Amino acid sequence: MGKGSLANRKKIGIFTGYYPPHLGGVERYTDKLSGALEKLGYNIVIVTSNSNDLINHEKIGNRSLYRLPIHKLAKDRYPMPKTNAEYKELISQVKNEKIDYYIVNTRFHLTSFVGAKIGKGLGRPVMLIEHGTNHFTVNNRWLDYIGLVYEHLLTYRLKHYVDRFYGVSKKCNVWLEHFSIHASGVFYNAVDTADKKIANDYYVDKYSGNEVVITYAGRLIKEKGIMNLLEAFVEIKKKNPKLRMKMVIAGDGALLETIKRNHNDSSIDILGKLDFEHVISLLKRTDIFVHPSLYPEGLPTSILEAGLMGCAVIATPRGGTEEVIIDERHGIIVDGSTESLQKAIQELIVDSRMRKELADKLRHRTEETFNWDVVAKEVDREINSLTME
Repeated sequence: MGKGSLANRKKIGIFTGYYPPHLGGVERYTDKLSGALEKLGYNIVIVTSNSNDLINHEKIGNRSLYRLPIHKLAKDRYPMPKTNAEYKELISQVKNEKIDYYIVNTRFHLTSFVGAKIGKGLGRPVMLIEHGTNHFTVNNRWLDYIGLVYEHLLTYRLKHYVDRFYGVSKKCNVWLEHFSIHASGVFYNAVDTADKKIANDYYVDKYSGNEVVITYAGRLIKEKGIMNLLEAFVEIKKKNPKLRMKMVIAGDGALLETIKRNHNDSSIDILGKLDFEHVISLLKRTDIFVHPSLYPEGLPTSILEAGLMGCAVIATPRGGTEEVIIDERHGIIVDGSTESLQKAIQELIVDSRMRKELADKLRHRTEETFNWDVVAKEVDREINSLTME
């Protein structure tokens, strides 16, 4: 805890669209940041959406968790609070928590707007953490246009309730300028170095040969670049049949069944959705981790996890990726095309020394810069400065 910290017995309310057991980067960010802030002495209240039909209020350790009722329509993309009697009672209970500081995640979730408005109304400092680098999309031109207008209108209103804005990467802060918002700093996405101890040897044993293991872990949707990655792998195999390599796909999404149908090959292992322990265990065995995303990322958690577990990483320069892979000694940045992926993967397959050097550099940088203890101390410093204003 920093000198002069206000953490002792102070309470932070964190409002987020989704929270575990719902899976996603923002969910994990909220959970891990909460834990790191608790270590500094803060009490944490989480307010989120009840997307999994769980009980609406519970205590998890010292953490108080409120789940607001939402409309079922599009609940997995955009949770819309249902302002019924249950909602009003929960909001009343949240206000009675006597929260000292409010943190809201992302601009376009209504939960963020609810939290910011409550905090401002109670005269408490409100901080917003931005997780994106482009407009929210549902891949429909007209719906995307409506969403764009809505996002601008919501952000315009939200600005009246937020004292300071932050991004999970510098690229997020550049994106905030699009809305005439000047960010106060960065609360980086991060990893917990203790997570290395969670990894077991299941995949070390499963892929026990001397083949090079190439892993993709994430949503199986077109925007994540998975199809280009698979095409690149198939081309490498076709041109270099003697190379010993295995492509492992972990994740779920709209393209899962298509991938299973089109890639029924012993050199491609499609695992489906994995829990965190299995993902970390898979990364323990992975030689090359590929993040071919064409999506407006904030700072991809999977790249940080791969770095933590000692993988050489190939990635597109989306969001804050280049703030992690700062030069060619820490990883390979590609444009996401099949050709660029093919070239980078083949280079690392045949050069084991290069793989090790990239992995070692990235692991050191991840542990030193992108860990939750560092991020929580930065949040603590900002809370102190807000309070002294």
